[in-house]
Amino acid sequence: VDAARLDPGNNVLAVEIHQRSATSSDISFDLQLTGVTPGLPQVVRGPYLQQPTPDGMIVRWRTSVPTDSRVRFGSTAALLDQEGVVAGLRTEHAVSLNGLTANTAYFYVVGHTGGDLAGGDDCLFYTAPPDGAVQPMRFWVLGDAGTGLSGQFTVRDAYYQFAGTRYTDLILLLGDNAYNTGTDAEYQAKMFGVYPSIFRSTASVSTVGNHDTASQDNPDVTTTPYFQIFDHPTQGEGGGVPSGSEKYYSFNYGNIHFVCLDSMTSDRGVDSAMLMWLEQDLEQNTADWLIAFFHHPPYSKGSHDSDSLSDSGGRMTEMRANVLPILEAHGVDLVLSGHSHS
Repeated sequence: VDAARLDPGNNVLAVEIHQRSATSSDISFDLQLTGVTPGLPQVVRGPYLQQPTPDGMIVRWRTSVPTDSRVRFGSTAALLDQEGVVAGLRTEHAVSLNGLTANTAYFYVVGHTGGDLAGGDDCLFYTAPPDGAVQPMRFWVLGDAGTGLSGQFTVRDAYYQFAGTRYTDLILLLGDNAYNTGTDAEYQAKMFGVYPSIFRSTASVSTVGNHDTASQDNPDVTTTPYFQIFDHPTQGEGGGVPSGSEKYYSFNYGNIHFVCLDSMTSDRGVDSAMLMWLEQDLEQNTADWLIAFFHHPPYSKGSHDSDSLSDSGGRMTEMRANVLPILEAHGVDLVLSGHSHS
């Protein structure tokens, strides 16, 4: 909104809100008014964290105008004696911090070589434990969360209350992160706008759902917001066999091997590239725990029926028939999925 439309002194702003449908049972409203000085860079998304490893982390954020990228970090908020810098002007920033110590806390601020833009007490993350390390770990798993409705905020607040001061090691997103079609604006409002504080301190990993691709079977990974938002470890950056694909991948976290599969857009056939990679990856896995996650559930009688070949294009049945035998043969401990609202 052009500031010229406001008068000096007090202003009254009138807002109308409408039910999404005549039968809707709830309504919610959230208004934020932010003043921005034209031309000066402001952080408008993030910061948020990607690709946690024992010796590294990717810090990402978006600015209102193009700048270069700088992260200052250190072992205390008062001693940010290290930095990562990426030259060149951009609004989408991603700085890889490398050479870090495993299982260690790091404070950070983001900005550019001309100054800091965002930081604070919640800009603190822990690096992943060393491969094979046995210790208590906490993961927050969210499936089909990004509705923007009241239930999303209720679940968030309940988890925050439950977790208290206990650090959340990793956030697992099971797809359909931003309804209804996974646009950048929907991600901004229904993911980054809902979980800003925990995203600044805990890395997130995700699998792709049907609402993240507007139900496209073969989305363009160079333009679909989902693939631009997340930095997936396609080259084995966190351990495991490199997949070479942003749609499926694996990584280690302590004594856990995580496998992310794509039940939405990749071929799920027994001779498909994804399943051949899965066999190779699991044959080399030696971790104590094996956890797999993907969007379409192999077993469900909830809002979707996994026995129906016409439901969701038969994806649930294919995941059960073709993928589960591979996972079970390699001793899978836990399979997580979303899609069916139960």
